[in-house]
Amino acid sequence: MRSAIALLTLAFATVGFSAPIGMQEPSNTGSLPSYSTCNRPGVFALTFDDGPFEYTWNLAHDLQAQGIKATFFTNGHNFFKTDFNTTTANTRDGPKTYMEVLQAIDALGHELASHTYEHRNLVGLTVEEVEYQMNMQSDLIFAATGKRVAFMRFPEGAMDSVSIQTVADLGYSNIEWDVDPKDYTGTSVQEQMNLVRGVVESDIANVTNGHICLQHDVHEASATDLTPAIIEYITGKGYEFVTVSDCLGIEAYRVTEGQQPVADEHQPAAGEPHQPAAGEPHQPAAGEPQQPAAGEPHQPAAGEPQAAVI
Repeated sequence: MRSAIALLTLAFATVGFSAPIGMQEPSNTGSLPSYSTCNRPGVFALTFDDGPFEYTWNLAHDLQAQGIKATFFTNGHNFFKTDFNTTTANTRDGPKTYMEVLQAIDALGHELASHTYEHRNLVGLTVEEVEYQMNMQSDLIFAATGKRVAFMRFPEGAMDSVSIQTVADLGYSNIEWDVDPKDYTGTSVQEQMNLVRGVVESDIANVTNGHICLQHDVHEASATDLTPAIIEYITGKGYEFVTVSDCLGIEAYRVTEGQQPVADEHQPAAGEPHQPAAGEPHQPAAGEPQQPAAGEPHQPAAGEPQAAVI
């Protein structure tokens, strides 16, 4: 995901949020709660976009071995476009399906979140297309873990009024960042670390809120070289590594294992259209094409452009 943040906040009516004590106040993206820093000083949240991929299994285990929990913003159809249940990554523990990788992230105590199903730029998409991107990815994570994610991040940081409102209606919080080492550019680890230091060194002790750092576990150098460098530097500053939910003081998942989505408790009146909950699969109307199941490759319709992979 690129670091450019296309926030159209001036174009949208604002809605006030009153956050409980210990919860970070969301930034101004209209009806969608959005966050780019933590709710208190002295903490640092590692986040990884675009996976899972070849390096994710080892990265998740390496972090866990150091007592560090991170948050992984995942796609289902991005760096590979085949079945999660059969496609494998080569890990130090042998081949692992990508469904097993998602399960391991969760079992190791890290958090899972949505980066959409196909990593599509959501600007210009219809409500139904945005719902598809969000619900397919939520279904995939639910199939792996039994949990419905509540955090998302826009591919390329790009959003418009339709995608903002649709994601908000689905019950998500948008997680942005304030530290971007630009690990996708191919620059050296030293150059990337200079970008990290450029933010953290300006902190005022016990005053400046903690940070949310953007990385991509699909880039080997980021997973194997940059991450250890960040850990060494941030540890030396005396900061604590936290998940996004800990960073913000809000829940990462809408439901616990075995429960139904919260919004399912609402039964629409006769003739009232059903509003899907966060991550609830879209139920096609009569005559509407059936969407593929979680992990099933998406077959583009005639003339439909192929989703870009970044």
